[in-house]
Amino acid sequence: MKKIAFFTTIIASVFLVACTQPAEKNQTVESTPEATAQVEFKDFGPEPFVFDIEAYTTQNETYRTSIWTGTYMQMTVMSIPAGGDIGAEMHSDIDQFLRVEAGSGVVVMGDEEDNMDFEARVEHDFAIFIPAGKWHNLVNDSDEPLKVYSIYSPVEHPHSTIHQTQAEGIAAHEAEHATEHGH
Repeated sequence: MKKIAFFTTIIASVFLVACTQPAEKNQTVESTPEATAQVEFKDFGPEPFVFDIEAYTTQNETYRTSIWTGTYMQMTVMSIPAGGDIGAEMHSDIDQFLRVEAGSGVVVMGDEEDNMDFEARVEHDFAIFIPAGKWHNLVNDSDEPLKVYSIYSPVEHPHSTIHQTQAEGIAAHEAEHATEHGH
């Protein structure tokens, strides 16, 4: 029993010393070609796909581009220009997740389009969960593009969606829903 206690003490001491030693001051981080490489903007779904989500999000220059569309889920990247917004919208049967990778703004949500009584500031590394049936908008109140990625479940946009501008996105949405309702 004394041997086990002795070895446990030794191992704990080594671990404690290793974890509390200051880092060397002249450490350098090597930049890999993969970290700075340009990404290919296309919809890779529904095939398995592993990628640098931050690189895709921050390098995106379009209002909305789908990166992966599966049967039950979709991921898009968005770039909201300074002073712009996503536009008030509500997805009756879609839960949505947004993550801010660059920029800052304000997200609003509510049960009615004219009464979005929930408001929060968001910036780099913030996540936003939007329940199905909630009206919402994300407003870029900064002087730089707001770079976000969005995950929809179930899928919201057609496979390979690319909207260069918000106006193009709104027109496409209206056309899709007109078709659904026989117009």
